[in-house]
Amino acid sequence: MTIIIMALIGFAAGFAIDAVAAKLAREPYERGELDEGVPPQEAGPSLDLSSEAGALAMPVLLTNRSRYRTVVIVAFTVALFAAAGARYGSDIGYLAIVSAYVSVLIACTATDVLAYRVPNVITYPAILFAIAVGCILPDANWRGVMAGGLIFGGILFVPSVLTGGAMGMGDVKLAFFVGFALGLALVVPAMLVMAISGGLAAFILLVTRLRGKGDPIPYAPFIAGGAMLVILLEGTAFRSLR
Repeated sequence: MTIIIMALIGFAAGFAIDAVAAKLAREPYERGELDEGVPPQEAGPSLDLSSEAGALAMPVLLTNRSRYRTVVIVAFTVALFAAAGARYGSDIGYLAIVSAYVSVLIACTATDVLAYRVPNVITYPAILFAIAVGCILPDANWRGVMAGGLIFGGILFVPSVLTGGAMGMGDVKLAFFVGFALGLALVVPAMLVMAISGGLAAFILLVTRLRGKGDPIPYAPFIAGGAMLVILLEGTAFRSLR
């Protein structure tokens, strides 16, 4: 029964997440921050474009193909909420927190895919929330929580600086959130999943020439994918599923 209820909640949440992600992804285009003189990693994606909204062209998934975007986001949200219900259904409080974590990860993935953007308005509150949860809940070790966040965020901060922004600071902030949410014991498998899936995807994109060397690749999906896999299989900093 919990699974069905969570699927229904996920259906409603999916539309809300889609609306928020689309709004945040549109902002750089609507404010006129993107122009031909801005490097691709700063300007956003080089996709098939439509100029229905504003003077700057937007990705078609933000304009005339938005229904496909909505279907995908809602479907993922329903599936992940239902899975969370199956794994955490015995405790409503834990399930609510995990659902919030999943919502953050889906929203950041969507904005990164749509506009190479992981918004601060999502990551900053999420980081503070994950730290608070890790410090307050009795089953969480606050030292492990802090170590997990600092290690994961710190590891991604280095390539972000060395590559001159090829990996954006938004990805780094998302990694901080994931580290705080998972804690030291569980952040390592999430990092491994991220590294393997992200590296494989980058290799395929380069080999198929869908992306050239130096072109931006959205990395939030791989950070979020590793996090969600660990959350559903292993647990979080405050609740172990082992």
